[in-house]
Amino acid sequence: MSRLTLTKGRTGANTLTDYVKCSALVGYFGTTKPKSPVEGKIYLEEDKPITLYTVDDIASYGITDTLLTHHISEYFRVSGSGAVLWLLSVSEGDKSFKSLIESESVKKMIAQADGNIFNLGFAYLPEMSVAKVDGMPQGLMEAIQAAQALSDWTFSTNRPLCIGLEGAGYAGQAASVLNLRDLKISETEFNAPNVSVVIGQDWDFADSLKNEAQYYAAIGTLLGAMAKRPVSLNIGEVGTMPLTDATRGVWINAGLSNHVKVKDQEAELETLNTKGYILAEYYSGIAVFNDGHNCAREVVDADGNMSESSMALARTNCKVFRELYEAYLPKIKSSPPLDRTGKLTTGMIRYYEGFGDDVFARMTAAGEISAGETTVDPDSDLVTGNKSLDISYDWMPIGCIGRINGVINIKRSLE
Repeated sequence: MSRLTLTKGRTGANTLTDYVKCSALVGYFGTTKPKSPVEGKIYLEEDKPITLYTVDDIASYGITDTLLTHHISEYFRVSGSGAVLWLLSVSEGDKSFKSLIESESVKKMIAQADGNIFNLGFAYLPEMSVAKVDGMPQGLMEAIQAAQALSDWTFSTNRPLCIGLEGAGYAGQAASVLNLRDLKISETEFNAPNVSVVIGQDWDFADSLKNEAQYYAAIGTLLGAMAKRPVSLNIGEVGTMPLTDATRGVWINAGLSNHVKVKDQEAELETLNTKGYILAEYYSGIAVFNDGHNCAREVVDADGNMSESSMALARTNCKVFRELYEAYLPKIKSSPPLDRTGKLTTGMIRYYEGFGDDVFARMTAAGEISAGETTVDPDSDLVTGNKSLDISYDWMPIGCIGRINGVINIKRSLE
């Protein structure tokens, strides 16, 4: 007779928010489908997204383009285990960067992915004949605007994400290059907090390419870093995010998308960093992304509200939005009891605040935020009008050590 009985427990709903490791790469990649396709074989086709789970899937779809293969390989190399990559080849149209981003097939892919895409990258190589405007190929500013508009649409459809743009073809003039931290449209300040531009490249790989491909920027590497890092952490953390892999021979020589090694243009790097471009810099011989920049100003208002002035802040805010949406969605059209004045009781106020506070508690425990607070407006009218439960959510980010300023002294004695 057994005195100890053990049984398998039931598994409840999945609470793993693995959407952070789900990304998409979009570009004018063409198709791998021949005029006479092989029955049963799968191909990359225009305006039909595919999903890749490992670097081995590249061959399965017949992808042989050297640069596209590099972007995909870099994504999986940097992102680590568990990452997923959606790949979309957009039909060419007018071949502009703006049109690539505004393609309806991009929105259809995001919808098809059920909102799981959290990091979105656009690969784009302008032709070498394209004129340079503010130190970058013509059309970058319009692409940034289109990308932020796309991100705004994802917020309005409850699946917010952050976007990386390939800043290929940098002209090599940091002093005159477009300032991503001070963008303006007709003298009006414009911010794109959910958009980042990378101009760094693996110089040795680029040197093996020809024509405009030699001036590519590492959008696959950037997407991989975004997928690997928890939302609140800097993609350029020196101790944990090296790009250099001597065994594989990658990122031995970091360059910019003017196809010049960073070591040969060090005087330009501080200006490019200040202007918000993502590139690789060296620490003890190891290449690391300089920072998690985005295209937004740093603002703190009189009430202490902060702008999303870094990739980490923008990505964390996206996750806060997603987690709060999931927590409160089931409460829509629910029927809470009211007190004699027609307002929520104290108990019900605490009840509804609890869902937000639970989200913040989980994110605090995960090291994604420092603290968060939910406040329900006790005067919310749930009887007439649109019956809106008014709630404010405040969260505080974790810190980031951007620099260390130390003073070294030689002392006669430490006693």
